[in-house]
Amino acid sequence: MLFKFSKSKEEQFWAWFAKNADRYLHFEDDTDRLFDALEAELRKIDPHLVFEFSDILDDGSREFFISADGIVGSFPAVTNLVK
Repeated sequence: MLFKFSKSKEEQFWAWFAKNADRYLHFEDDTDRLFDALEAELRKIDPHLVFEFSDILDDGSREFFISADGIVGSFPAVTNLVK
């Protein structure tokens, strides 16, 4: 018998993000579409999550910030997502 284990919402998000990370490094090429897609994925975790990207850093990367936007009830969602 073969068992298929489901990934958590958080694991599904990070798997999706890993597949799309290169596109978000240079999001200026298609900001609206990329940010809409990222927002939709985060809403699967919690509808109050918001995000922000830093400018490109000296090493060529960006920082990716996820926040509950001050909504205390959504703090656990952020904590679980970034673990």
